[in-house]
Amino acid sequence: MTISLFIKPNDVSRVDLRHPDTREKIGTLLIAGPDHEATKTWKRDINDRREKRGYKPDADAEVKESLCRRTVGWEDVKDLETGESIPFDTGILPSLYSQSWLLGQVLNEISEEGFFFRE
Repeated sequence: MTISLFIKPNDVSRVDLRHPDTREKIGTLLIAGPDHEATKTWKRDINDRREKRGYKPDADAEVKESLCRRTVGWEDVKDLETGESIPFDTGILPSLYSQSWLLGQVLNEISEEGFFFRE
């Protein structure tokens, strides 16, 4: 039995974000599960791209793009400097996932749940 059997495939994974220094909770990301439509769309797009002649894979870029495409919302995400709530905006996701502390937290959480690497 694998951990993926415990995950409802169309659900989202709720990933609590912690401040990199204080470990205080600063919000929750909602990331599409393995059979969620956002994940299926991402898989189709990346597979099409990989089949094109001359495609040069970049695993780090693909991981970040996958997370940007599969993040379908967030709750109570706060600005680290001001403490103000930030409304969900897909345009912000690339800059969020470019921060190594945040990327590490998300990857650790979703890989433990089987959300990220299950094919």
